[in-house]
Amino acid sequence: MTSTVNNAVADLQRANAELQRQLDEALSRETATADILQVISGSPTDVQPTFDAIAARANVVCGATSDGVFRFDGSRIHLVGHNGWTRAEFEAIRDTFPLSPGRGSVTARAILTRQFAHVHDIAADPEYAAMSIARSGLRTVLSVPMLRDGEPIGAITVDRREVRPFSESEIGLLKTFAAQAVIAIENVRLFDELRQRQAELRVTFDNMADGVAMFDEGLHLAAWNRNFQELLDLPDDYLAQPRGFDDYIRYLTERGEFGDTSPEAEIARLHARFHEHYSFERTRPDRRVIEVRHNPMPQGGMVLIYSDITERKRSEAEIRAARDAAEAAYRDLKAAQANLIHAEKMASLGQLTAGIAHEIKNPLNFVNNFASLSVELLDELKETTAPALAALDEARRTDADETIELLSGNLEKIAEHGKRADNIVKSMLEHSRGISGERREVDLNNLVDEALTLAYHGARARDQSFNITLERDFAAALTPVKLAPQELTRVFLNLFGNGFYAVNKRARENGDGSFRPILTVATREDGDAVEVRVRDNGTGIQADIRDKLFQPFFTTKPTGEGTGLGLSISYEIVTQQHGGTIEVESEPGAFTEFTIRLPRHL
Repeated sequence: MTSTVNNAVADLQRANAELQRQLDEALSRETATADILQVISGSPTDVQPTFDAIAARANVVCGATSDGVFRFDGSRIHLVGHNGWTRAEFEAIRDTFPLSPGRGSVTARAILTRQFAHVHDIAADPEYAAMSIARSGLRTVLSVPMLRDGEPIGAITVDRREVRPFSESEIGLLKTFAAQAVIAIENVRLFDELRQRQAELRVTFDNMADGVAMFDEGLHLAAWNRNFQELLDLPDDYLAQPRGFDDYIRYLTERGEFGDTSPEAEIARLHARFHEHYSFERTRPDRRVIEVRHNPMPQGGMVLIYSDITERKRSEAEIRAARDAAEAAYRDLKAAQANLIHAEKMASLGQLTAGIAHEIKNPLNFVNNFASLSVELLDELKETTAPALAALDEARRTDADETIELLSGNLEKIAEHGKRADNIVKSMLEHSRGISGERREVDLNNLVDEALTLAYHGARARDQSFNITLERDFAAALTPVKLAPQELTRVFLNLFGNGFYAVNKRARENGDGSFRPILTVATREDGDAVEVRVRDNGTGIQADIRDKLFQPFFTTKPTGEGTGLGLSISYEIVTQQHGGTIEVESEPGAFTEFTIRLPRHL
């Protein structure tokens, strides 16, 4: 009984010892794995510490005599870490690296096959028995490849001087080391790529023409480029400290970047638009104009882009000024062309009318003179033949008297129309001679008022029934204007006369006496010019004939009531002699308004 109990206790002790050994091995392996992971996390930019840590721990946890860590560049194998070799062994093996993959190396076999290679006894393995590796004293060798995406990038090899194959747990642990080595290599590669991309991004960032600032989701200034700092004149010591968005806006506001506003008001205004894409322009205290573009980020925060658009604004202003100047020059050119064409027409017409008038004047004088003489001769004939006519019977005497009266009437008509023709000839000659007159400073209000009074009384003298309401709207204290008063009086008399004719015609057409004729005359200052408006509520002018109003011999009056030269002469006086303009607006059956604009300095 005692013997059985002792045996059971001994078995239990052995089981506990084995369990403790397994626990110790597991703890050792876990510790080694954790140590290597710690080395990987502590060396993100250098893989060599990871290789050294694997080489240092592989022997211990795998119970190996020595080990080696190798890198494969696709064509050659390089030794990058080792442990457990004597100096003599290392000196003997060092010169063989880098080596080309071949079947004479367990490490090369693992790399070529992409699977672990486990040689239980080198001396008994036909592939290695005749090679130098068999004479090196190594008996058991294990090599595990490092694989990245299925492709070999290296291997970890451990060996023993005695024949003792490695267990599955040891093989698994070495595979774990190989995976950690791959992670370390990949981390370094990715870190190098990231650092390269960051360097490229920084170069690009700093060489951007715009200033860029990024605020993270906590609204802290996380990144900016050189142009941002230079564009806003931000000192280095200001950016050396962590800055939030509110601090940044407050700093700019206190420097006057946003004009006359408080920091809190500006912060509140910008906070209200955090989630919007928008842009605006503002002028900095140094008078440079910048455009600010606000771009929110999906996860919070924002990117601000600053562009110096001072030159663009200046160019736009210059382009607008050049365009305005070109348009003004084009308008002036068109006006000058119109005036030149009109002047050429008038000059040609003046020569023609002068020639015609001179040719007509002489025969017209004969007609007028002989008409008057014929009237006198007819009167003498009546006196001379009176006794003879008295002796005739009543019927013949009546016929003779009627004939004499008919001749007298015809001669009076000839004289009347001869005088009218003579007036037309005089107007033609006056038109052909052009415009003349001495210029002097006059009170335009008085000149217009005198012409209006003269025109009204002239109209009343011709027709006692004529009546009209005259409205005057003269600018107070109108500065005297230098002009030719006699010539301008002719213009105003012509316009007033035309207005009187139009309202009188509408009154006759209305017929019921309800129409109230009105003529309004207004003057006003207009910068470097003065303006006179003459408006009547007469019959108006049709739109299709307004462009012909200032052409010689064109008239809207019936035949015999106008020569068609009044507005033409008025146009010459205003535009040619005084450098002004005369325009007309009208609505048939409602009104007509002439606007004369005279510059103060010709």
